[in-house]
Amino acid sequence: MKSKNLKNIKAENQRNRQSERLKNDITRRLLNYLERKYEMRFNTALGCTETRKAGSNEPFVPVDERMRNTIAIKARLDGIDAWDKDIRRYTESDFVKAFNPVDIFLKGQRGRWDGKNHIEALADCVPNDNTRWAEWFHTWFLAMVAQWMGLDVSHGNSVAPLLISRQGYRKSTFCKRLLPEALQWGYNDNLIISEKQNTLRAMTQSLLINIDEFNTLSAKTQDGFLKNVMQLANIKIRQPYRQQQVTLPRIASFIATANVADVFSDPSGCRRFIAVTLTGPIRLPEHIDYEQLYAQAVAELDGGRRYWFDEADTQDIMENNVQYQQHTPAEALFLDCFSIPKDLTKGAYMTAASIFSLLRKRYGSQLNLTSLSHFGRVLANIPNLHSKHSSHGTEYLVAVRSNVSQSGQPSLTR
Repeated sequence: MKSKNLKNIKAENQRNRQSERLKNDITRRLLNYLERKYEMRFNTALGCTETRKAGSNEPFVPVDERMRNTIAIKARLDGIDAWDKDIRRYTESDFVKAFNPVDIFLKGQRGRWDGKNHIEALADCVPNDNTRWAEWFHTWFLAMVAQWMGLDVSHGNSVAPLLISRQGYRKSTFCKRLLPEALQWGYNDNLIISEKQNTLRAMTQSLLINIDEFNTLSAKTQDGFLKNVMQLANIKIRQPYRQQQVTLPRIASFIATANVADVFSDPSGCRRFIAVTLTGPIRLPEHIDYEQLYAQAVAELDGGRRYWFDEADTQDIMENNVQYQQHTPAEALFLDCFSIPKDLTKGAYMTAASIFSLLRKRYGSQLNLTSLSHFGRVLANIPNLHSKHSSHGTEYLVAVRSNVSQSGQPSLTR
C-alpha cells in the first residue's frame, strides 16, 4: 500500500512539473508575441502604459480595457493562449520599461544653451506697463521647469502669471504656446477648478494648467481651495479601482487669464498671482525656439539660479496687485474718502469709530454696515493700511482726500 501511495505521489509531482513547464512555455510565447507585435512603454508622467504597433511611427495610445481586450483577441487568433487578464498583468508589470517624456525632452536640451535670454525675450512679447514683468515671468518659468524636474519635493510652484485684458489679445494663445509640440499633451485649459478631485488629479498629470477667465471663479473657490492647492508639492488622491489613497508628486504649474481688472477677492490670496494688464495684443513670433528656451531654463537651474520668489518679491507682487483687488461697498466708500499714505510721517491716525463717523456723515445710508466691529474688520483687511495700538484702541494712518475737505469735512493734520 505504501509503495502504491509513493508511486501516486511521484506521478502527481511529475504532472505538476509538466503543467508548470507548460504554463511557463505559454507565458514565454505570450511575452515573445507581445514584444514582437507591439512597442509598449509606461508613461510615468501620465501614470499609464501606452502602446503602438512595433516598427511603426504611429502615436502611442493608452492601454485601456478596450485595448487589452483587442490585444488578447488578436493573440488568440494568432494561436497564443492569452486572456485579457494576462495582458493586464504584462502591461502593469516591470516588463514594460518606464518612460518619462518630460525628462527625455529636457535632457535633450542640456548643455545646448547659447547664452541669450530667450525667456525674457518671450516675456517681452506681452505688452504691459509693469517694469518687473519680464523678471517675474523669468522666475516663474524656471519654477515651472523645476516643478517638472522634481527639484523641490517640499514646495510647489505657488505663483502664477495672470494676464488681464479684453478679449482678442491672444492671452490663451500665449499660454498654450509656452509648451513645445512634444509636450502639448500636458497643456490643460478646460479644467473646472471647483471640481476638487479632477483638479488634484490634473496637477499630477498635466504640465501647465490655464485657469481661463479667472474672474469667473467664485470667491469661495478663489480664496479657499485654489489658494491652498497652488502651494502643494504632493497630491493625495484615490485612483480608480483602488481603495486606498496614494501620494503622487505634483507636476503642474498654473497660469491664468481674465477679462476684467478687479479679480482678487482675498488680499492675502493675491500674492499667488503676477497680475499684469495688457496694453495691446500679444505679439508672438511665428516660430518659438523651444530648444533654446528650455535649454536656458535647464542651464540656469543646473547652475543654481533661484526659481522661487523671496519675501521682497512677494511684497512687491502684493503691492502690484492692490490695483486688481475687489472692494466691498464699505471699502470702496472708504477709499473714495481717504487715501493711504505711503510716507508714515504724513496723514493722521484715526480710530475705526472716528473714520466710521466721518463716512456716516458723508454717505449716510450708503454705508451699509451692521456694526462698528464689522467696519473694523473691513479696515483690517485693506492692504497697506498702517495701524498701531494706542490707549484709544487700534488706530489707522489715513489722509482725507481733498474733495472731502472741500465739501465741508475737516482736513486732517498730524
